[in-house]
Amino acid sequence: MNQTEFRTYQKLKVKRALTQNAIPKSVLNSTQFNGLISSGILKKEKSGRGFRIYVERFDEFDRFFHTYFPEPGDVMNKADNVRMFRNSKISQTQTLPVFLLRGFQGVEVDGNPVDLEYFTRQFNMFACAGKDIATDKLCLVENLDTFLVAEKLLGEAYVFVHKYGRVGKASLEMFDPQEVCVFVDYDFNGLDEYLRIKEVFVFAELFVPADFEVLFSRFSKSLSGNRASMSNRVRNSDLSEVVRIRDMVVRTNRFLEQQYWKYD
Repeated sequence: MNQTEFRTYQKLKVKRALTQNAIPKSVLNSTQFNGLISSGILKKEKSGRGFRIYVERFDEFDRFFHTYFPEPGDVMNKADNVRMFRNSKISQTQTLPVFLLRGFQGVEVDGNPVDLEYFTRQFNMFACAGKDIATDKLCLVENLDTFLVAEKLLGEAYVFVHKYGRVGKASLEMFDPQEVCVFVDYDFNGLDEYLRIKEVFVFAELFVPADFEVLFSRFSKSLSGNRASMSNRVRNSDLSEVVRIRDMVVRTNRFLEQQYWKYD
């Protein structure tokens, strides 16, 4: 068992149900998970356009959880790895990621309601390092300055999120949204971040302005440095939105920053 599995089963233990899209593929395909399904401890049912996984027999699920994770908690050092996973090297030793939030919709952090609109209007944002951040419509914004004005571009329906540091797949598992919008720079790095997020939230959509080609021709910059490096994830993608932007960047050797709004 690893940290990803721990967080997934911990969420199921607390919430009693998760959408299938919110469960990492590595967990869905694992022997333990499929054993829980086949034994009837977990059940899968149709929900909207997808499926929902819920705990059918909680007492047995609770025994399973405590068998594999004897002492719940956060992995902070190798001793914690041994205590939780019986292996000192099973997970990287790190603290909880810090997220900046802003918006005008409801949000809960570790089960506690947060008046996000109040913090947004009074202080521009709310910062937290919670284990579980619940909201329905999520927009992940790559750059801080764009994050601070995101509602002017995308409206007030989303809870906007900017991570302090690189967005990793493990950190995204703290969210359980119904919709995910990804707003990044239109370059190889931005596309790589979008694809990395989409590996966790398969329903995530890339925000591309309607007049993208016009904006690109007016405000794009020359590609250089680490922006010129394309990951295999981006190179091998056949998603139409990725191919559209990737081919334009390759053809022109230019990219468009998400801060195009400063000039438009």
